[in-house]
Amino acid sequence: MTKRTLYIIIGLLLLLDIAAILIYLAGNTNRDGKSAIDFTRDESTPVVVADTIPDRLSEDRFDTIARNGNFVSEQMVLDDDKEKRMTCTVQFKVVWPQSINGKNKLKDLEESIIKTMLGKNYNSINEAITSTIENPEFTKPSSKFISVDKSMFGDTGAHHSMQLYRAFPYFRTNFLLEYVILVEKYYGHNMHRSMSVVHYDRLHHQVIDMNDIFNLTHKDEILALVNQSIEKLKADKKNDLIHETTFIPSEFLLGTKSVIFYLPDGRIAPAGTGLYEVHVKNERLMPYFTSFYSELLNNDSHFNSYGFLEW
Repeated sequence: MTKRTLYIIIGLLLLLDIAAILIYLAGNTNRDGKSAIDFTRDESTPVVVADTIPDRLSEDRFDTIARNGNFVSEQMVLDDDKEKRMTCTVQFKVVWPQSINGKNKLKDLEESIIKTMLGKNYNSINEAITSTIENPEFTKPSSKFISVDKSMFGDTGAHHSMQLYRAFPYFRTNFLLEYVILVEKYYGHNMHRSMSVVHYDRLHHQVIDMNDIFNLTHKDEILALVNQSIEKLKADKKNDLIHETTFIPSEFLLGTKSVIFYLPDGRIAPAGTGLYEVHVKNERLMPYFTSFYSELLNNDSHFNSYGFLEW
């Protein structure tokens, strides 16, 4: 055997070893969302981004889905301005559940996220995104738009509007997965933001709502606690324009130490001052939690920090 042949054989064996290592890594990385190999891929397809749950529960897996549509109005903004058009953009960036605690039949959760985000049901998130992008009639000044490629989308002018949808999972406890839905609408420089939350019980695999969490026969007592926290917020911010609410906020995040209630723009302060959050300790709310939620909470442990899924 010549030296040349020997070197060729050694080189082939090294290549096979490298290929085997890469195949192993591709199948065994990205288990914590931090160690994935960066392969070239189609940017239009979803990406598995995280397994964020402690080892005592089965892994949760998600896809990141990003879509956008760019449009230019057929009619001019000004009759004597031949260049400017009304422009608008619809953008989606959602982190979509693929499996939760080892389960992949998540129809109820998916339907709740879609309905919360868009106000109506679709058969799938892709159908919801496609339908919304194809019907960008959310701007009042003009409803006739033609779609344009992103590379052609150069006229942003003063007459630009955008609607941005975001949905992402938020972990504050092991047994509770909370999907935060943010919708931001921009008209020129004015922005209106709304936030909603879908609560999912990972232990029993069901969507839960306010009736599952609070004993609403005591809604007056719960409301009083919320308003006490609003009064503290008013004092902390030294803002006399902040006032009490007349009903329990329907949007909130749950945790092992407190409930964070979210009050939309204009609810407890003049419109345009933004979204307010109010914290109420669980120890104060405990008498008004349902037995179902108390058991779920008492058998749970908590994360040291918010389990925000980066995307």
